[in-house]
Amino acid sequence: MNPIKQIVISGQLILSFFLIGISSAFAQDTKPIKIIVPFAAGGSNDIVGRAIAQQLSVKLKRSVIVDNKPGAGGSVGAEMVARSETDGSTLLLASASFVMNSAIMKLGYDPVKSFTPVAMLGVGPSIIVINNQLPVQNIKELIAYSKKNPKTTNFGTAGVGSFQHFAVELLMMKTNADISLVHYKGGGPALLDTVAGHVQICMGSLIQNQNFIKTGQVRALAIAGNQRVALFPNVPTLKESGIDVEAMNWWGILAPTGTPNEFLDKLNTEINLILNEQEIKNRFTNEGADPLPMSRKEFEKYISEETVKWAKVAISAKIRAD
Repeated sequence: MNPIKQIVISGQLILSFFLIGISSAFAQDTKPIKIIVPFAAGGSNDIVGRAIAQQLSVKLKRSVIVDNKPGAGGSVGAEMVARSETDGSTLLLASASFVMNSAIMKLGYDPVKSFTPVAMLGVGPSIIVINNQLPVQNIKELIAYSKKNPKTTNFGTAGVGSFQHFAVELLMMKTNADISLVHYKGGGPALLDTVAGHVQICMGSLIQNQNFIKTGQVRALAIAGNQRVALFPNVPTLKESGIDVEAMNWWGILAPTGTPNEFLDKLNTEINLILNEQEIKNRFTNEGADPLPMSRKEFEKYISEETVKWAKVAISAKIRAD
């Protein structure tokens, strides 16, 4: 081949690859980011996810939306993210249930190898609430009532392997309460059915429950955290009631493994800036939670510790997925 012609062809190929690279980068920067919330709308995961998505859209100057994909205690949505493209356009809103699922069920993904930590968002205590028709005034009376009415005192969870599932199993293990579990596809539906009286008890974050408590639609019995909360100062902790149970939920962002680190580092930086803004701090505080910015390495260590903790609970309480 003519050397000059070969040089021209080579130059054209290089230019083509260069333009393709620019096009791909541009597409990645403009493609909407989807945060998969693996529970139904109305729960704490959904509320936290939407608050972060709204602020992240502003920071990145890029559309960030929430997509609810409930099912199997959050594992349906997690598997979708694990199998998604690694271009940064799909993220997972993970919570405590993410590390619990691996202890009790066979998953279609590896919770360690399939994901990479992006950013920790915050933590918050859970609160136990009951339907107003239930004739009990405190947590000890609830436990006694469940023993006198075996298999008829129903507890609504956010699904098999969910945070609520683990927490109530731990509560039953510690107190010998006789409670039947009803699994929903999120904390929101479980709470609504508690209000309606289809189930008598549920547990969820203060973010999720506070308005229902304030309007008298449900009655709060106990805080499952390490201290009382300012929103409901008259509600005692489980430990104050003599029950050694503490169940703190947390929320964070994960990405499918293979997503470019440079992009994930940028997300971590922007999310941490959001968490340090007074507006978000106030929003978390007003809803009984605390923002907890971390580096990606710190978040990775936190997830590892939580995995070990709840795996021990699963073994001790003999928790099994249906």
